Amino acid sequence: MSEITCSTSSQTIGETHPAFNETAWRAVCEKFAVQANNGCGLSHDYYVERFSSQVEIHIALLPECQRAQALQIAQEWDYATPVERQETRYWNAQNGYCTHGIELGCCPAGCGS
Repeated sequence: MSEITCSTSSQTIGETHPAFNETAWRAVCEKFAVQANNGCGLSHDYYVERFSSQVEIHIALLPECQRAQALQIAQEWDYATPVERQETRYWNAQNGYCTHGIELGCCPAGCGS
């Protein structure tokens, strides 16, 4: 994803990697957050699912050496790992909430109706 790298380079044990452009990555995260929020129905759990999924798709396009920093920044918008999201889904299922994190029977998507 060229929009989150810049033309400057850093030297790491004889290898050249594009420098991580934190400002550009923050803008990408902000865009993903707005998109996730617009389609989440005010459910924080569903927002986290939507946002985190988009981050993971785009993290895969980054050089390996930049992924940890990008994920750390994404946590400012409540990024959750796949394991954390699975734990939330499990907790929701065990406690009467749908996959969107809304009480069964109350979800506008019709979950539990």
